[in-house]
Amino acid sequence: MDEVAAYFNERAGKWDESGCSGESRVQGAVLSLVDLKPGDSVLDLGCGTGVMIPFYLASQAGKIVAVDVSEKMVERAREKFGNEPSVELRASDALSLDEGERFDAVVIYNAYPHFFEKAALVEKVYRLVKTDGRFVVAHGSGRDVINRHHEAVAAGVSCGLRAASEESALWADKFEIEALVDTPGFYAFSGVRR
Repeated sequence: MDEVAAYFNERAGKWDESGCSGESRVQGAVLSLVDLKPGDSVLDLGCGTGVMIPFYLASQAGKIVAVDVSEKMVERAREKFGNEPSVELRASDALSLDEGERFDAVVIYNAYPHFFEKAALVEKVYRLVKTDGRFVVAHGSGRDVINRHHEAVAAGVSCGLRAASEESALWADKFEIEALVDTPGFYAFSGVRR
């Protein structure tokens, strides 16, 4: 994860201006998969500069914990959301998070290819989400676009996405998979911890 952190630390200063973190037409769809209720807690893994935080705030989430391996990305998010009382920002490897806290939802938006240890990630998310809580893995572009982009500019700090049906199979032992989306413009899968 040190290479991933270094890659994003180097780009954090211009990330928001690069178009990589702007609003996307799919963020509302991501939020509908999360199905937050007022007062719910959400853990945003790979939060970057906080692109999903306004959507969680608009849903009246009670607690938002946003985590990224890149300290510089978290610094940028803190500049934007550091005064929000319900938002806590942490620079950490997701796999190192304390499991004493449970969340109503765990979201990985536009970050999943940067998690190399998928089986360990599934186990960690399972231990961080409440019973009947949700997880969502989503991207604002389709799988082919993401894979081409990562091959061109993020080789070495990302791994390719497989079909949502294949990727979600890793999660199916721990979660009831409820949604699969694998279109040219949107990639997502989500489920509920039973």
